[in-house]
Amino acid sequence: MMNKVWMPAMVAMVCSVSAAEWGTDYEAALAQAKAEGKAVLVDFTGSDWCGFCMQLRAQVLEHTEFSAWAQANFVLLEVDMPKNPKFDDKLREQNNMLCEKYKVDAFPTVLVLDAQGNPLGGLFGYEGDWKIAKGEIEPGLKVQQLLQQAESLQGAAKLELLVQAWRLIPEDLQKLNPQLKKDILTLDTGDISGLHAEENAQKRLRECVKAANAAPTDAAALELVEAELKTAHPSIRKPLLEHKFRLLVLLAETHEDVLAAAEVAYAAIEADLRLSPDVKKSRINQMKGVFANPQTTLNRSRMIKRNRPKR
Repeated sequence: MMNKVWMPAMVAMVCSVSAAEWGTDYEAALAQAKAEGKAVLVDFTGSDWCGFCMQLRAQVLEHTEFSAWAQANFVLLEVDMPKNPKFDDKLREQNNMLCEKYKVDAFPTVLVLDAQGNPLGGLFGYEGDWKIAKGEIEPGLKVQQLLQQAESLQGAAKLELLVQAWRLIPEDLQKLNPQLKKDILTLDTGDISGLHAEENAQKRLRECVKAANAAPTDAAALELVEAELKTAHPSIRKPLLEHKFRLLVLLAETHEDVLAAAEVAYAAIEADLRLSPDVKKSRINQMKGVFANPQTTLNRSRMIKRNRPKR
């Protein structure tokens, strides 16, 4: 008798957990998140044309365990970009605005937002394993928790949490969080975070790239980039090496020149501060496959040079 009562109850509980409610009103989601002290989980999707979006919904977002975790920690918001011509015009206008606001141009994308709408992390692209997807999203939730804890603190204690939060935010999303960076720079007079040094380095990078683009020849531009690399801050070595690589490819005349450029491409991967050693090794191996036939790169270089304005 107990089993007969227990089983329907279990079924009802599972169904209620898996049937997560995804809202569509952005401002309402932010207001609810603020009231409940939660983050917002936003699913940018193309519900009637994006196959990977449909798979993500079925395999991850509607998975019983993922759904339970998501409902406990987030306000859920769907930003749909369907092809259906009958889709609500007002909602399409809002969703277009959100895609532009958060620089979303690939689907599926899942973002974690705080109650002010600042992006903190997320899942970029398709992942079919709900546990892996959850692991990708969790750092964004951690950022939100750190920022909440920092609200009641001051001085060094607040700075420590803000810096921890900043370091967890993906680089592309850091650009969409200017206020957090400003708050850190204001508190961090001794540059404990290193952000002041990184800001100065970014300024040097912009100046170097501008000068290189204005140089009379690619060879002259290469000299400028190589000079900057000699004293470059670690945070800008990767983009400088990538710029050097492009210039070396444009200047390449032989297979040996292409292989020399390839070594710079490998160095750029090694200089990426965000990548683990295993990921670096994997990407370098992929690049070696690209350069297995130097003539292919040489042909592309010659085509680019034919089609670009001469310096």
